[in-house]
Amino acid sequence: MITIIGSGKVGGDAALFSALKKLDDQILLLDVAKGLPQGEAMDINHMLSEQGIDVEVTGSNNFADMEGSKIVVVVAGSGRKPGMTREELIGINAGIVKTVSASLVEHSPNTTLIVVSNPMDTMTYLVHKTTDLPKHKIIGTGGALDSARFKYRLAEALEA
Repeated sequence: MITIIGSGKVGGDAALFSALKKLDDQILLLDVAKGLPQGEAMDINHMLSEQGIDVEVTGSNNFADMEGSKIVVVVAGSGRKPGMTREELIGINAGIVKTVSASLVEHSPNTTLIVVSNPMDTMTYLVHKTTDLPKHKIIGTGGALDSARFKYRLAEALEA
């Protein structure tokens, strides 16, 4: 099972694309917001059904449901608001990521963890320092989105 913690735009998209790529036959969207992951999962399942893809996406508010996940993607956290400094964002998201990390290690201690929460580099380091996961099991990713944005803006500027 793949668990995605955080069911907003990025988490929902991560679940959808993981299902479309058939990365696992079970994907769990997990979030503290009641009803959010369940609604996202339902919408994704409707899309998958239309495509004939047999992947089960479920939504939950309970960390125990992620028991034994092979991969956990952490996108939980607040987005950066206009005028907010990187340091302010660190202060908010560090508490969220630290809490999430403790819960995920409790329920999936052998997982490979992919950190997407911003600022990604700092949150990845925080997870490394606050969990017993070996460092080769903690991956921070954010460069793909930056590369995609760059390609888009470059094409836009070149009118391609």
